[in-house]
Amino acid sequence: MPPSTLLVFGNPPLGTQFLNARPEAGLDWPVRLLVQQDAQGNVWAVYTDFLWIAKRHGVSGKGAKPFQTASGVITSITSSIQAR
Repeated sequence: MPPSTLLVFGNPPLGTQFLNARPEAGLDWPVRLLVQQDAQGNVWAVYTDFLWIAKRHGVSGKGAKPFQTASGVITSITSSIQAR
């Protein structure tokens, strides 16, 4: 199995609000990010986009704004991932 690391993270206030409104969202919360290295040494970050999570659970309008912000943050974080 190639090297990989599973990161589990979230925003407790947002997560609590989200789970209280839509308990089935527990399938997607907390967020998981899998960082893995392939046989050629390339490193990949695999995760479910926050905007997709919001859409999946019917969150739209003003309620989707935190998810939009979180999508930008995770994109920024994963753009700097590299092998060591």
